Amino acid sequence: MPAFSTQAIVLQAWPTGEADVLVDFLTPTQGRLRGVAKGAKKSRKRFANCLGPACWIRLQLYEKSTNPWVRLEAGELIDSFEAIRKDFRKWGVAGVLCELTRELVPPRDPHPAVFELLRESLQWLDGRGSAEEVGPIFQLKILRLAGYGLSLTACPVCGKAGNEFKGAVYSSLKAVLLCPECCAGEEGLRLSPGTLHSLRQADRLEAGKAFRIRLDARTRQEAEELLTRVRRQVIGRELSSAYVLRQLQEPYG
Repeated sequence: MPAFSTQAIVLQAWPTGEADVLVDFLTPTQGRLRGVAKGAKKSRKRFANCLGPACWIRLQLYEKSTNPWVRLEAGELIDSFEAIRKDFRKWGVAGVLCELTRELVPPRDPHPAVFELLRESLQWLDGRGSAEEVGPIFQLKILRLAGYGLSLTACPVCGKAGNEFKGAVYSSLKAVLLCPECCAGEEGLRLSPGTLHSLRQADRLEAGKAFRIRLDARTRQEAEELLTRVRRQVIGRELSSAYVLRQLQEPYG
């Protein structure tokens, strides 16, 4: 494929050399790509304010079949989600969204649903969406799209429907949610009935409706602990952006 144009969301960008910028970005039809923006640090026209993390942009690209990196010819900003950048909690959550996307989406694996989920999540964060709701709901949904979704409707061991038992236990050993009976005293993270209900509801609804769900303090705490454990098991480490966000939030509670 030679030159082409595509929408993209910047996941990460870092300088290299005197004037170039390396960019990791997600597209709706080509999947996650990496490219080199030659002279981007000196150009005021070709990449005007569009290579920052979490920017929604349109890119002009050139690709060679022999090179895994594409060449970025020019970029145009669609939306920088400015309100996110003025709120440290929202900016921190946006960092988690972008880093988790990088970890879960392999290069050149087209996944339009993931692109739409990330775009819509950033739009909600930029508008009326709360970081406390958008963050965990995005994570729940991208994990499912990537093939790591939690079984929330029934116990995977006994098959008992989720609405038939009160609460659940996340087994780190089995990496599944179990009903209290099947947990059999095993150590794990206990989820309250309210948290389980909210997660089921968010998992079932499309993103735009799921982001309207309001999570109380207990549900947010349990959901964050659950998703942290799942993330670590899936990617083998904690996200650096999640660690930084926790450090920033500690003084504020």
